[in-house]
Amino acid sequence: MKSNVLLLCLALTANTFAADYTVGKWRLNVSSTTGVSNVYKDNTLVLSHNKSTFKLDGAMYDLTTLQNVSVTDEAVSDKFGSGRRVDVRAKVNDTVDVCHSYFLYEGVDYILTRLTLTSSSGIIRSNYMSPVVTTSAVNLLSDGDNRQLFVPFDNDEWIRYQSNAFGNTTNSYEVGAIYSADTHEGIVVGSIEHTQWKSVIISVGEGTNTLKSLTATAGASDWCTRDILPHGAVCGTTVSSPLFMVGMFDDWRTGMETFGDLCVVMAPKMPWDGGKPFVWNSWGVLQTSVRYMNASQSALFIADSLMSRGYQNNGTMYMDLDSYWDNLTGSDLRRFTHFCSHHGQKAGIYWTPFVDWANNPDRIVEGTTDVKYKDIWLYANGQPVKRTGATACDPTHPGTKTRMVHFMNNFHTWGYEFLKIDFMDHGILEADSWYDKNVTTGVEAYCQGMAYLDSLTLGKMYLNLSIAPLFPAQFAHGRRIACDAYGSIGNSEYTLNSTTYGWWLDHVYHFNDPDNIVFKGQDIKTNRVRLASALVTGMLCLGDDYSNSGDDDAKERAKQLIDNPSLIQMARETGSFRPLNTKVTGNSASDTYYTMVADTCYVAVFNWGGRKAKTNINFSDLGISTSDSLLAEELFFSSAEYAAESVDVTVPALDCRILKIYKGTIKPETAIDNLKVERFTCSPNPTDSSLRLSLPDVNEVFVYSACGSLVARYGNVRKINVSHLAAGTYLIRALGENTVYTSEFIKK
Repeated sequence: MKSNVLLLCLALTANTFAADYTVGKWRLNVSSTTGVSNVYKDNTLVLSHNKSTFKLDGAMYDLTTLQNVSVTDEAVSDKFGSGRRVDVRAKVNDTVDVCHSYFLYEGVDYILTRLTLTSSSGIIRSNYMSPVVTTSAVNLLSDGDNRQLFVPFDNDEWIRYQSNAFGNTTNSYEVGAIYSADTHEGIVVGSIEHTQWKSVIISVGEGTNTLKSLTATAGASDWCTRDILPHGAVCGTTVSSPLFMVGMFDDWRTGMETFGDLCVVMAPKMPWDGGKPFVWNSWGVLQTSVRYMNASQSALFIADSLMSRGYQNNGTMYMDLDSYWDNLTGSDLRRFTHFCSHHGQKAGIYWTPFVDWANNPDRIVEGTTDVKYKDIWLYANGQPVKRTGATACDPTHPGTKTRMVHFMNNFHTWGYEFLKIDFMDHGILEADSWYDKNVTTGVEAYCQGMAYLDSLTLGKMYLNLSIAPLFPAQFAHGRRIACDAYGSIGNSEYTLNSTTYGWWLDHVYHFNDPDNIVFKGQDIKTNRVRLASALVTGMLCLGDDYSNSGDDDAKERAKQLIDNPSLIQMARETGSFRPLNTKVTGNSASDTYYTMVADTCYVAVFNWGGRKAKTNINFSDLGISTSDSLLAEELFFSSAEYAAESVDVTVPALDCRILKIYKGTIKPETAIDNLKVERFTCSPNPTDSSLRLSLPDVNEVFVYSACGSLVARYGNVRKINVSHLAAGTYLIRALGENTVYTSEFIKK
């Protein structure tokens, strides 16, 4: 970080009657006449001339223009830690007071701040509150490749995260970051409360490193929040903004993870004591054609051919019927859950609790006798609120809740234990009003509706959000990180754009969902990339039609790629991978990701280009000690090599590799002095991709280069993939119980 000693001196001179507070790494300098504050971390000016602004009953106010400014402080010890609370107070008028609070804690890289209005004479209203409004520029970062991060409010309409080159205006929703792609240092600002407000972080950059202004505002409403009305007004005798985190971090990625952790302090995760779900979802290929027969046949294939190869967690995987499950009769829906249970699976189903797809105003709401859909619709400017071809429903309306009871009772009766809920944005939109007159904002309505839905799960269902806002997060176990991805390279890159900048969401949810993994119609490299993109993101959700009439190549690819114990074990153990390379242009995805499990590091490398590429993975960038040589094992092809400080990874065009890096040894091949040696044949020879081995049962198969270097290792197999090898001649040695089998082949 840049030291701003001169700026510090100037600030102290300008604020003759300044109050000064130091707690841990943080220092707060407040003018006792205007309430303007400078916030420093380790002598780096983070917030320059910060003030607060707000609306009160429609009128705009600025704390610095108010009367009777005073500054007080007190010791604080709460769920965030110990430190001091500093309150900057003023009077709006004879009956309304304003308090701008700063919370400084020992031993952390962030402060918290909020704005509160208090009335002594009745209800007040505000739909705009900003406790972070800097009014003077600051050179926040060193010169270099600096970025301003755009985080979208939701995951709808194929929206992407955006890493903007520094020097623009960026509106980022709920959380934002300004960071160096060279050194990773950066500032992260975000709202850690999501019960009433939608928030936006606005950064205005100039040149390569000058932050002209930074604003954190509760009251966002625009195209990105999908609203057509202004943000609703929060009402009461006391009205507060959410708590905002302002943090300065040596690594902005740590800052994003810290932000997620603080959100969970405010609203703990929905309880889940199961492992990571392994899922099949019908929308990948079957889509509108899902029926009992093809769904049950897919379940049978998965049980026999994929679960036996490891596609399960603690013996469980979920068979999820997506939209158009109502093609099945009630008896078939019940029969499907029994079929799944018989094969060691749990059944899942799909629903949209805040959406009316029929758009028929006079249709009777399910579960009611006389409530019409027009009664439960949301209205804006007197007209029904419609998005994506459906009308939004009021989450607070008794008819909406009765409808929830109706469907949830059916799901329980039929035996479903996984629920994918979709088009959740409809329930968080701003409206003219809600049935519950105590609700005045879209977020309040959404929280009420989701809390009611959660109560109806009876703790028996895994809840997975599909199209949904980032927050609130406490009402579901998982969330789809990017929606409507299937099987192509473009789908994988689109998914990983969200993982590049949203990996930290598994600090907020239990798991990030990468959407459907579809193998049909794609080559093996594309299939491998799609599987890897899911492994890097979090959950696994297969999406092909595995029924008798399903694509045979997709079935074989699934068996081939799932039959990899190391990858499947990694899938069970890991959360989302962090981006390693953050020097990514615009809304693209990173090409390199990593994560740690105990003392083992996993690294995924993607090549989005049209030519073979080599990437050097430096162990120090992974936080791994380089005091000893480490084993770098490639998991798709079971090749391994020793490395001291770094390893080179060569990836063909539009392909990927996953490394497991740990302290270990290549498994010894067993002494062969007393073993018989026999020749065997392999075909086709020469080959450019796979090789069939005419072998009896063996323990392991090893492939060596012509100069004797071990380049690949496999288990007991009859077919090996050698597409990753360079052209040349290779030797094969396979170890049986009493025999060593040898052969050679040419890679074209």
